[in-house]
Amino acid sequence: MNVTDIKGTAGVTNIERAKDKGTDDFKGLFSGMVREKLDSITETLEEMNARQQEVKELRDQQHFTETVRHVMPDGTILVREYVDGRLDSSYRKKPHMKDIPDETQPLPRALDGTVLESQIKMKKVPAVRVFEDFAGQ
Repeated sequence: MNVTDIKGTAGVTNIERAKDKGTDDFKGLFSGMVREKLDSITETLEEMNARQQEVKELRDQQHFTETVRHVMPDGTILVREYVDGRLDSSYRKKPHMKDIPDETQPLPRALDGTVLESQIKMKKVPAVRVFEDFAGQ
């Protein structure tokens, strides 16, 4: 034995030696795990990029536009367009109006009792043309 060996081990207990040995074992184990992770990092990055691409494609597939039409009591058609579930635009399409005789008004008559058809009171009512209103936008 050398004098330096004796000085280096002098005053070191068995517990301290075990700690040092355990620390060295842990360092070796940890450095091995780090090396494995570094070796597999390119594979992990490729997997992450592939998953991000899949998520992006799924999001693109989920975009949708929905058009909802409501027929109001006065014949107006309320059109609402939703994009991805949120209201994008809304407008009202007024109905085509046609004249019909007003049945609540008395019929105008001439002195001899004949009905004057040119003087009959008229009122405007919506002309219901379902196929034109819904199909032709």
